[in-house]
Amino acid sequence: MIKINLAPTTKKGRAPKAWAPRVPRPGIKIPAIQTALVYIIGAVIILVLIVVLLVSQNIQMRNYNANVDQLNMKLNELKVYKAAVDSLENRERELATLIAPIKQLNRNRFFIAHVLDEVSTRIPDFTWLIMLNADSMSVNIKGVAASNLLVADFMNRLEESPYIHNVDLTVLEKKVIEKQEMMEFTLTANVGVDSIVRRQP
Repeated sequence: MIKINLAPTTKKGRAPKAWAPRVPRPGIKIPAIQTALVYIIGAVIILVLIVVLLVSQNIQMRNYNANVDQLNMKLNELKVYKAAVDSLENRERELATLIAPIKQLNRNRFFIAHVLDEVSTRIPDFTWLIMLNADSMSVNIKGVAASNLLVADFMNRLEESPYIHNVDLTVLEKKVIEKQEMMEFTLTANVGVDSIVRRQP
């Protein structure tokens, strides 16, 4: 049978271990004056940076203001030129308004002259005109001819013109002129100003 003794026993000849005292680690101690100097120097550096930033921003703002002033001066100069251009454009519009009726009159004048030439070149023999009125829209012709056939021939010739159309006989009467029987007639017709303008070179 095995016996175990759990009671503590004292052993002679062994002394308890003595722990060695801890030696403090060497450290750097900054005097209070040096610490204050460090803070002051840091504050001065930060202040200098702030001042530099403010000065640079002030310089930039001055440059921007100078550029704005130059641009405003150029804008004022351009306003003068713009006013001159606007005045010229207004004057040009006024002149165009004044010239438009003159152009219309010139176009109608040449057109009427062209219509008269068309009528005169298509008059048959033994046919005479007494009256001819022409404008930009119509033409009225009054004349005498030796016979009805000549009046019909004259109407056909006018219809062949590309500028005269819708020729209508409104009056046809027999008259004695210098002991000769003649046929007095009145014709009306429409004229086409657009067709003449297209054919002009």
